[in-house]
Amino acid sequence: MNNSSRSNPLNSPDAAALLKDKSALKKLLASPEAKKLMSMLTAQDTGQLKSAAEQAKNGDTSALLSMVNGLMERPGGAQLMQQIEQKFPGKKS
Repeated sequence: MNNSSRSNPLNSPDAAALLKDKSALKKLLASPEAKKLMSMLTAQDTGQLKSAAEQAKNGDTSALLSMVNGLMERPGGAQLMQQIEQKFPGKKS
């Protein structure tokens, strides 16, 4: 993902491209990095994650974005997001 996605990775063009590519999305979700990310998000607060996921499903990604941004402020979280970005780069047009 490009540097502009740092402020809002869920609304980046790269994320939009990934969401349209079902095969790449399935591969990402099955990756060890995504599983670790989910584990870290769940460890923060399961109820908050469920609520944020439901809001994102309905088009409001702000709560999920807040959780991801909080995770990125932690050394392990930032490193994990970097690994995901390197392993699953967005499609460049």
